[in-house]
Amino acid sequence: MSPREGPSRPKFGRIDPFCLMAVLPVLLVAGILGALIHVGLGIGFAAFAGLIVLFDSWVNRPRPVPAAERPVRAPRPAGPPPARGPARAPARAPRPQEGRGPARAPVRRSGPPPARR
Repeated sequence: MSPREGPSRPKFGRIDPFCLMAVLPVLLVAGILGALIHVGLGIGFAAFAGLIVLFDSWVNRPRPVPAAERPVRAPRPAGPPPARGPARAPARAPRPQEGRGPARAPVRRSGPPPARR
């Protein structure tokens, strides 16, 4: 089977944000060259930046998944799924006291310690 058979592949994909790290400085140089030296030189650099973006978009186009590698879905069960209990205990349920020692009252302190002389 030829790779050209089957569904068509998009011509371009998403532009990588890191591509802008190369394109923006080239566009800055294109602007400076176009304004100060020669307009044709600036347009040439801007076209070069456009080609970089175009190439990056072409490289990042999505690939079609071959039929041999596509995951096969399992058939759905005929009956309803079995009933399950709650995933965790309710929020206000009392905690079990098993394995704990006797409950102690908290120590109450009435204020600062007495001053020394």
